[in-house]
Amino acid sequence: MIKNLITYEEISLLARPCTTDQERAEAMIAEAQREDIRPRLGDALYIKLAFVEDSEGKEDAQKTTELTGAYKTLVEGGLWTDRAGKPRLAQGLKTALAYYALARIIRDGNVQATTYGAVVKDDQYSMDPERSERQRQYRELFAQADGYMNEVSAFLAENGDAIPEYKKETPCATRRGSRTSIRIIGK
Repeated sequence: MIKNLITYEEISLLARPCTTDQERAEAMIAEAQREDIRPRLGDALYIKLAFVEDSEGKEDAQKTTELTGAYKTLVEGGLWTDRAGKPRLAQGLKTALAYYALARIIRDGNVQATTYGAVVKDDQYSMDPERSERQRQYRELFAQADGYMNEVSAFLAENGDAIPEYKKETPCATRRGSRTSIRIIGK
């Protein structure tokens, strides 16, 4: 079973305050993991971090506390030294995921599917922000998440030997803010 790498509460701790419905936020976390994190890590490393065996019926609530060394720095962030001996800082995979999930919540947060189509739910005391404002915030949050994910990618590139599940595949460049990916196929 695949487990979310962060909780609903961690969105507010790692990114910005979030007061959306917890069930909806958890769905956005799972979507962000599938769409934004898994392709950048590769299946083997993603499975190592997010797959929980439930053979004994026990909940593995301490998955990230069991991680040590390079895995812990990868997931939770921290200081590390590159091959040139320069100190580097990575915010970690959890922070990137929190921003990816928050971006999705901003974009789709109060849009609900009904028998009458997609509607925006609000009450007499609230106003839904303009679509352009939601899109602006969504793009900014995704750009920030991409920046944190680039830190994770740099950490993996330098520490790939300590994380054998990570395989460098075809180079992928992501232009910050535009979400444009370029893959080089062949030699």
